Amino acid sequence: MITYEQAERIAAGAVGPAGAGDGRGWHLVEFDAGWVVWGDWFGDPSMRGGAVCVVERATGRVMSFPSSVAVTRIMSEYNEVIDRALPVSD
Repeated sequence: MITYEQAERIAAGAVGPAGAGDGRGWHLVEFDAGWVVWGDWFGDPSMRGGAVCVVERATGRVMSFPSSVAVTRIMSEYNEVIDRALPVSD
């Protein structure tokens, strides 16, 4: 099991700094299986598509989900949608 602080470091290594400018920053949103890397761009209607990353609580692995899998499904049905994700390589 990893901690929130470890998840932050792992996410920064995978997607870049949390405080990145130009709408490229992010924060972590905790759910049962881990943390969604919630990008600052999620609420911007001009941004379409894109992957959603999750830092898994049990393993620290970063999984990337296609935009076709809703964040709400990732957070509520992780075990059912994990087969749609790919690991993010370091």
